Amino acid sequence: PWDKCPKCGAPREALEGEKRVFDTWFDSSISVLYASGYSRYPEVHKLYVEGKAKALRPQGIDIIRTWLYYTVLRIYLLLGRPAFDMVRLSGMGLDEKGEAMHKSKGNVIYPEPYIEKYGADAFRYWSAAASKLGSDYRFSEQLLRTGALFVNKLWNIARFVSAFPKTDDAKILPQDMAILGMLNDVIRKVRSGFENLDFYDPINTLYHFIWDVFASHYIELVKNRAYNFEGEFSDEEQRSAWRTLHTVLKNSLLLLAPMLPFVTDAIWRQLYGSGKSVHLEMLPEPNPEWDTPLAKHFETVMKINSGIWTYKKSRNMRLSEPLNAILYIPKEMEPFAEDLKHLHKLADVRPGEKPPSNAIEIATGCFLYVL
Repeated sequence: PWDKCPKCGAPREALEGEKRVFDTWFDSSISVLYASGYSRYPEVHKLYVEGKAKALRPQGIDIIRTWLYYTVLRIYLLLGRPAFDMVRLSGMGLDEKGEAMHKSKGNVIYPEPYIEKYGADAFRYWSAAASKLGSDYRFSEQLLRTGALFVNKLWNIARFVSAFPKTDDAKILPQDMAILGMLNDVIRKVRSGFENLDFYDPINTLYHFIWDVFASHYIELVKNRAYNFEGEFSDEEQRSAWRTLHTVLKNSLLLLAPMLPFVTDAIWRQLYGSGKSVHLEMLPEPNPEWDTPLAKHFETVMKINSGIWTYKKSRNMRLSEPLNAILYIPKEMEPFAEDLKHLHKLADVRPGEKPPSNAIEIATGCFLYVL
C-alpha cells in the first residue's frame, strides 16, 4: 500500500476510504446479460429473452445467497423473466480428510500430477463418482485408481469383443435378450441422470453394469458359445452371442462418452465409427423390444455363477476345472442351461426337475447336486 496519495501527496493516515461501495456479487449479477449477447449479439439475446434459448447456471452452494440471488432478482427486474432455466449446484471440493482446501493450510491438491499418473479419464471418473449434486466431495486417490482400472477394463472388454464379427442381422435369442433387458434399465437410469445434470448416478450405474454384470458374468457365460471351438453350439446361437456382445459394448461406449471421453472415443473410432468420433453420436434410447422378464432371471444366473465359483474355491478347485455335479434350475430359466453347463463344466443342467433332498441351494430355487 501507498504511504501517501500519489496525486496530492497527502499522508496515508489523512486519507479516508470510499464508503459508497457495491457488493461485487451485485455487480456480477448482470453477467447473464453479457453471456446471452446483450450488447454483442442482439439476435441471440432476443432468443434468450423470449425463452427460446435455454440457460444453465453451474455454481457452488456457497454463493447461493450472493451471486445466485442477486442474479435472479436483477435479471427479473430488468427483463421480466427468470435468469436461468436450471441451476446446477455443486458442493465444495475437500481434501482426503474432509477438510476444505486452503493454501494457508497447505492441503491444496493440484490435478496435474494425478492426471499424469492415472490419466485424464481416471480423473474425470473420480470427479463424477465422488460428487453428488449439492453435496461436498472429497478428493480420493483410491477412486482415481478405480477409474484407471475401469478404463483398462473397458479397453480389455473392447479387445475381446473386437475378436468377433458384427452380426447386426442376427436373431437375438432369449438367453441374450436378458442382458439387453438389463441394458435397457441402465439406459433409462443414465438418461434420467443426465437430464437432471447429474453424473454421480450415471457413472456408478455404468461401472456396476459394465464390470460386475457384463464383464464378470455375461462375457464369461457366453465365451464358449462365442468362440464355439468344439462346434457344440449352432450357428444361430453363436451369431446371437456375437451381436449381443457388440450391442452391449456399443451402447456402453455411447453412455460413458460424456464422462470418459478419451478411451470411449479411441475404441469407438476403431470399432464402430470408421474413424469418426463417438462425440458426434446421440445418446442411445431404450429399445422396447429388449424389455423382457428374462432380465430378472439373469440376476439369478449371476447368483448361480457366484455360488458355484464359491463352492469350487472352498474345495481348492480351479474355476476352469470340471465339476461332476448336476444343476437344477426353474423351468423358466431353461434358455440359460447350455451356457451354464459349459461355463462351469457341469455334468448336466436340468430345468424344471425336482432336485434330490441333499442338493445344495446356491440361489433361490436353484440347487447343485454333487455326484
